[in-house]
Amino acid sequence: MRGDSMKRETYAEINLSNLAHNIHSFKQLLSSDTAITSVIKANGYGHGAVMIARELTELGIDRFAVALGQEGVELREAGLTDSSILIFTPIDEANVAEAIRNQLTMTIFTPAQATIISQQARELQLPATVHLKVDTGMARLGVRSLEEAVATLEALDTEWITVEGIYTHFANGDDLDHPEYTHQQFNAFRDIFEALEEQGYHFTFKHCCNSSATIRFPDYHLDMVRIGLGMYGYNTDSSMDGMLDIRPIMTIKSHIAHVKTVPADTPVSYGWSHYTKEPTKIATLALGYADGVPRSLSNGGQFKVRGQIVPIIGRVCMDQLMLDVSDVEEVAVGDTVLWFGDETIGGLNLEDTCNMSNHYHYEVLCNLNQRLPRIYHS
Repeated sequence: MRGDSMKRETYAEINLSNLAHNIHSFKQLLSSDTAITSVIKANGYGHGAVMIARELTELGIDRFAVALGQEGVELREAGLTDSSILIFTPIDEANVAEAIRNQLTMTIFTPAQATIISQQARELQLPATVHLKVDTGMARLGVRSLEEAVATLEALDTEWITVEGIYTHFANGDDLDHPEYTHQQFNAFRDIFEALEEQGYHFTFKHCCNSSATIRFPDYHLDMVRIGLGMYGYNTDSSMDGMLDIRPIMTIKSHIAHVKTVPADTPVSYGWSHYTKEPTKIATLALGYADGVPRSLSNGGQFKVRGQIVPIIGRVCMDQLMLDVSDVEEVAVGDTVLWFGDETIGGLNLEDTCNMSNHYHYEVLCNLNQRLPRIYHS
């Protein structure tokens, strides 16, 4: 018997109607000649890259971005053969040929990379597409000067390589107090791409805006924007809530596996970090840190049962956690329990979970384990 034939009572429910709503909201911000690249790296920020990409294709999105070459290959093998897939991080030399065969668009920022890609494309007799990355303030990847940009582009064999785009990444696109940081980065980026264009280079796609910058800096949309976290229904900072109508597309649900009442002064979970102060009704969930619940939510995180917010008591275990449901009337085994997600159906605000666990939105979403089933509905 295959293990995946067993239904699990803890899962991530993905609302594809909310995904469509979010894409529509972002499109309302853009001119008709500005393209969207949907960022689906890290398994679609925990939402399931393949299924999200398929749905986005139905919504008219044909450009995607991922972090790793193998993420791009996974999408190709899943049947996404007609979409453009941009790889953000450099491809190891040993994997360049595979990237070319799968028509993955590679990021370049050194002459060495340009030379390797050119050589392998020529040997394979296959064309390749690249985007030039410019470092304007992350100190991460990218050329840092016009001279470096020119040297990288000159190393390309233009018979086989198409330079489709040039891009940078904002470090502070969500900082409402310091827009000058983003202005500074954009100006540095513009200086380089305009100088390159004056030298005869052409870029179909110049892009710099992530979700936050797309909302906040309409003058910087250029030819394309990259929508990641916002597409899934979240802002990076609560100060941006209300700026655009977006809705969480994922809600984490579980069901009560066991209920018991214990007397006062009963220790709970590993390390006995919690003792009941009075007779306490405890509900156990088959959900733990192996599924993605931060262990830092021990003795403080919250879930919702029968419309009431209840606390985690004791340490979060690998596969289970315990809730104090003493104040929930008629609570029973099998009752649905909600963690974060769509607040219109009772999910808690992810921002609250992040504040309680000292984690960032991206961390909580991306740490949701593959063993947590994803269930998709419209």
